[in-house]
Amino acid sequence: MALESAGESIISMLAKLMVEPVGRQFRYMFCFNNFVEEFNERKQNLVSAKERLQKGVEAAERNAEETYKDVKKWLEDANNEIEGAKPMESEIGKNGKCFTWCPNCMRQFKLSKALAKKSETFRKLGESSEKLKTVAHKAPPQPIEFLTPKEFTPSESSKEALEQIMKALKDDNVNMIGLYGMGGVGKTTLVKEVGRSKVVNSVPFRPEWPKHSIPI
Repeated sequence: MALESAGESIISMLAKLMVEPVGRQFRYMFCFNNFVEEFNERKQNLVSAKERLQKGVEAAERNAEETYKDVKKWLEDANNEIEGAKPMESEIGKNGKCFTWCPNCMRQFKLSKALAKKSETFRKLGESSEKLKTVAHKAPPQPIEFLTPKEFTPSESSKEALEQIMKALKDDNVNMIGLYGMGGVGKTTLVKEVGRSKVVNSVPFRPEWPKHSIPI
């Protein structure tokens, strides 16, 4: 009895291993329309998820925010999968309906398997999009670039002011130099240029010196 029971268990297990794969194979052959419906549904879900993320990215860019790399990667992958499915969609239209053995059965079988595989890819991508709660972050402030000596091109008034500053720096009777003029005429740039000169570094500081003002 024990031997018979063991034999029945082995036969039952083998039957399951054989029947389940065969069942899937028959589904590819005779349930073509089901695979098409599943493919279309999951593709549309993926398109909707892609549009939602894309709108979030566009809104972030308008706020000068930077999109996360994983969001960019997801959008790229989703777009590639959607575009890559177009030849398959064309084949769906050519295949037509076929519920019994027919000349197109082998093509239908292969297409059903391809649709099932692509639907699973759509599903996984759609689920992964749910983890992307935030699409962007505030961009770090841009560094401020200052003119280098080679880029400094003084005007006539700046040249005159620069000469007066250099002269004042060498004057032992001057303690503080002030620049005055309208906004945007180049006072700050001129001071930076003076700061780069060797004259400034060679002049000792003396608190008792008087002030000297220069227009620009």
